[in-house]
Amino acid sequence: MRRFNCILICFNICLINLSVQAQKTAPLWEDFVKAKKSGGTPVLPDFSYAGYGFSEIPIPSLIGKKIFKVDDFGAKPNDNQFDDEAIQMAINAAESNPGGGIVFFSSGKYLIAPDEDATRQIRITKSNIVLKGNGSGKGGTEIYQANMRINGRQFLFKPEDNKVERLTTIVKDAERETFSVVVKDVSKLKVGQDVVIRHRSEEFTKLYFSPLELKPQWSRLFGDKGGMLIYEIHTITKIEGDKVSLKNPIHIDIKMVKSANWTIESYNSIDQCGVEDILFTSNWKNYPEEFIHHKNEIHDYAYEAIGMEYLKNSWVRNCEFHDWNEGIYLRSGYQITIENTHFRGKKGHASVHARTGYGVLVKKCTFNGAQHHGAGTGYSAVGTVVTQCSLGTDQNFDIHSGQPYATLYDDIDGGVFYNLGGPEPGHPHHGKDLVLWNFYHKSAKDQQYNFWDMSRRRNYTIAAPVLVGFQSDRKVTFENAGIVEMKGESVLPKSLFEAQLELRLKGRK
Repeated sequence: MRRFNCILICFNICLINLSVQAQKTAPLWEDFVKAKKSGGTPVLPDFSYAGYGFSEIPIPSLIGKKIFKVDDFGAKPNDNQFDDEAIQMAINAAESNPGGGIVFFSSGKYLIAPDEDATRQIRITKSNIVLKGNGSGKGGTEIYQANMRINGRQFLFKPEDNKVERLTTIVKDAERETFSVVVKDVSKLKVGQDVVIRHRSEEFTKLYFSPLELKPQWSRLFGDKGGMLIYEIHTITKIEGDKVSLKNPIHIDIKMVKSANWTIESYNSIDQCGVEDILFTSNWKNYPEEFIHHKNEIHDYAYEAIGMEYLKNSWVRNCEFHDWNEGIYLRSGYQITIENTHFRGKKGHASVHARTGYGVLVKKCTFNGAQHHGAGTGYSAVGTVVTQCSLGTDQNFDIHSGQPYATLYDDIDGGVFYNLGGPEPGHPHHGKDLVLWNFYHKSAKDQQYNFWDMSRRRNYTIAAPVLVGFQSDRKVTFENAGIVEMKGESVLPKSLFEAQLELRLKGRK
C-alpha cells in the first residue's frame, strides 16, 4: 500500500508538472521583464503599486492598539434596539485617543438605521480607526441596516477638512511608467508629501485618444472646461533642483498643451483605517421587488454599506456583505486593499466601486452574482487591480465611464464585460491600458465585443484593451482590441500582479 501511494503521488506530481509545462510564458511578460532590466518602457503598466503600502508591507495586525467596545457605550447585540448612537460614541472616543483605536463589536446582531434619513450616517473622520468584529461567519458579528436610506452610505470614512491647494505646475513632457516630473517651482513641495497630478483639456484628450474617433454625444470631453480628468496621486521621494521624483509610476504620457496647465495639487487624507471581521446585512432582502438595474433610486441606492473617501493605506478584509444595493464605495483612495471579502444574497447594484484614486487592490474576493456589477472602476481611477477573484456567470465588472486608465483584471474566474455603466456624456468608458490577464469569461450565450463601437448607445468604448490568456466557456470574438495574445490558453505568470510585485521587491534587495 505504501508503494502504491508513492506511485500515486509521483503520478500526480508528473501531471502537475506537465500542466505547468503546457502553459507558455506570455511575450508581453517577457517584454515587461526586459524593459525593467534595461530601463526601457514596457508595453504593460507596472500594476504592482497597488494595495496597502503598495503591497510592500502587510496590513497591520492591530496588536497593542487600544480597544473601544461599542457595548461599553450602550450598544447591545441581539436586543432589537438601534445601536447607531452608541457606535458613534465609541468611534468618537477612539478618535479622541492620540493613537486612535479599535472600535470592537462583540458577537451577535447590531441594528442601525432607525429611520429613512440618509444624512444620518456613522462617520469616521480621523486616522487610525479600525472597525473590527468577532468574525463574519456563524457566531460572529452582524451589522444590519433596517431601513432604506437612499444615497446614504451607513459607515462613511472621510476627513472633515479636505481643502485643496495648487502647489506648482509641470513644465516638461513626461513618459508613462516613469517616476519624475520637472516643475516650475518646488517651494511648496517636500519629500514624503502626497500630491495629485491634475489636468483637464479638450486639446490633450484629442491627442490622447487619437486616432480613435470621439462622438459629439460625449459632451464632457469638449469645451473650455471639458476633457478627460487626469487625477493621479503620488508620493514625493526626492527633489533635485526643479526635478521631483515620485514613489509610484506615472501611468499616462504627460504632454504640454497650450490650452491648460498640468498642475500639482495637495492630497489630504486620513490613513490607517480599516474594517475587519464583520458580516454586513440589510433589509433589502425583504423589499417586495427583485432587482432591476436602474429601475429607480430604491433599486440602485437604497441600501449602501460603506463609503471610503480620501483614505490612504486603509483596508477592508475578512468581511461579508449580504443583501445590499451597494457594498463598498471608494473615492480618491490611495493604496487601499479590499481582501478576502465576499458578496452574497439578493441581487443588488454594485459590490466594490473605485473612482478617482490610485492603487486600489481588490484581491481574493468573490462576487457570486450578488450585485449587477462585480468589482468596478470609473471616473479617472488609475492603477486599479482586481486579482484572483471570481464572478458569477454573466455578472459584469463595471467600467463606469469617466475614462479610468491602467486597470488590471487578473486571474479572474467568471464574469463578462458587456453593459458597462455610466451616462453617455461621460463616455468613453475607459482610456488606454485596460489589461485582462488570464480572464476566464463565463456567459450563457456567445458574445461579440466591439471595443470602440460608434453605432450604439450601450457600447463598449474602451481604448485598445490588452487581452492576454483570455479564455471562455462560450464563443467570444473581438473587434477594435489593442493586443490579443495567446487567446484560448492560460499563460504564465498566472497572476500578472503577483509576478510584477515579486520582480519589484526582488529588485529592492
